[in-house]
Amino acid sequence: MRLNNTTPVPNAFFDAHLEGLSGSAVRVYLKIVRNLLGWRDENGNVKKRDWIAHSQFEKTGLSNRSVTSGVQELLDHGLIGVSDDYLNNLNDPFKRKKAKRVYYSLVLENTPTTENSTFYSEKNTLYNAKTDEKPTQDLRITKDISLQKYNVNERVPDYIRIEQIRREKLKKQEMDKQKERDSWL
Repeated sequence: MRLNNTTPVPNAFFDAHLEGLSGSAVRVYLKIVRNLLGWRDENGNVKKRDWIAHSQFEKTGLSNRSVTSGVQELLDHGLIGVSDDYLNNLNDPFKRKKAKRVYYSLVLENTPTTENSTFYSEKNTLYNAKTDEKPTQDLRITKDISLQKYNVNERVPDYIRIEQIRREKLKKQEMDKQKERDSWL
C-alpha cells in the first residue's frame, strides 16, 4: 500500500528510541527520514543516503550547535550513518566539519537486508494475490484535514482567527523555549 503525501518513519524509532532522545535529535532524525524515505523515484525506490547541508537542518528551527549535538546523539544511538563522498565514516564532529559534503543514511533495525525492506522498494506493497488488485486507500491527505483556507477579501470567522492567533503564540513560545535551551549548551 502506498500512502501519498506521507513519509514512513521506522516503528523502531517510536518503540525503542523516542523516549531516550532529545528534541534536537528527534528533529534531526525526522529531517533525515524526510529526505531519504520521503522521496521516491519513478520505480518507487527511495534514497539510501543523501547529502544534507547543515543549513537544511537549521530549517527545522534548531541552532547550529543543536544540529551538531543532535547528529552526534543519533550516531551514538546507532540510528544513522554519516559518510563523505568516498564512503569514509564521519562519526567524529571534526571530520564532519572538514568534509566537503556530508551524506546521511538510516540504520534500519529489524530488516535483514535493505532489499526486503518496504522502505527501499515499492515492489513490496500489499495487495490481494487472487485478483492482483491493490487495496484502495480511504485515508484523507493532510491538506484535507487542515483548517479551511480563505481568500484575501473573505471574512474569516472569529473562532478560526482566534485559533490561528493561539497557534502562532504557541509556536512563538516553543521557538523561544528552544532558543533558551540552545543557549544552555
